[in-house]
Amino acid sequence: MVATRSGRSKTSADAAESTLVPLALNLLGWYGCNAFFNVLNKEALNRWPYPWAVAWLQLVAGVAIVIPLWASGLRAPPKADLQFVARTFGPIGALHAGGHGAQVVSFGAGSVFMAHVVKALEPIVGTVIGYLFLGSTPSLMTNLSLVPIVCGVVYAASKPGGVDFGGLTSLPARTALVSTVAFAFAKVLAKRQMSPKVKKARNLDGANVYGLLTLCSCVCLAVPAFLLEGAAAYDALQSTDSMIVLSLVARSGALYYLSNEFSFRVLGMLDPVSQAVANAAKRVFVLAAAAVFLGEVPSTRKIVGSCVALLGVL
Repeated sequence: MVATRSGRSKTSADAAESTLVPLALNLLGWYGCNAFFNVLNKEALNRWPYPWAVAWLQLVAGVAIVIPLWASGLRAPPKADLQFVARTFGPIGALHAGGHGAQVVSFGAGSVFMAHVVKALEPIVGTVIGYLFLGSTPSLMTNLSLVPIVCGVVYAASKPGGVDFGGLTSLPARTALVSTVAFAFAKVLAKRQMSPKVKKARNLDGANVYGLLTLCSCVCLAVPAFLLEGAAAYDALQSTDSMIVLSLVARSGALYYLSNEFSFRVLGMLDPVSQAVANAAKRVFVLAAAAVFLGEVPSTRKIVGSCVALLGVL
């Protein structure tokens, strides 16, 4: 019996060690790609302030990465016909397209720092949507952890001398919140429509799920982006250094795709609590990159508020 227990313990330890290196590498890829996506995305918007056009072209860059991987056989493609993709990924893709477009609007209209402070509300949004649509009841500890998140975000958005909700009702804050809600609903739909059995039968690992999601999102966002900004964005591109702008958009799009692919892999390796910790740590990397590469120097109030909110996430 002792030998059996010892053998099991050794097997568990070996399994944990075997997943530690892939997890660390995927975390590094996720954090690094996401941080530099935020930097290049902001630089692109500073030169070419057309967020819906930028958001769509970034999705095009993602499609340009995944299609050759499937076509060349470097990655086994998903076993999915057009009907399955439209039925399963169409609604999720529409939500993801709206979420991505809204977050790019937020990043362009305000600072990267403020957008990510508001997006720290993600656990609250996810808890409410999970309760309403999945029937999942959060624990007391989960509910208590939401208090510092709300307080931290309100404090970071307020101004000295009293509570001013102007920061929370501004365009950057509103679109950051819309983005967070859209992404949360997309996760709920994904959980409902893609069971482990379906994923296995359709070869839908994390990378292939996000590949199909990017393809559908790109299709969904094409017409809105064209109607909202198409002609004006094209005219403005002719009067600026188009090669620099398109290079920034393409590189930020590639980083956005890779960041999400890494994140899908990471989330498949972690339990919900560890996922929340990993997501909070990612925001620290992003905010540090914004300070170093974009020169965004947040006030003490914003730093304190964001730290309180991130501690609530943890």
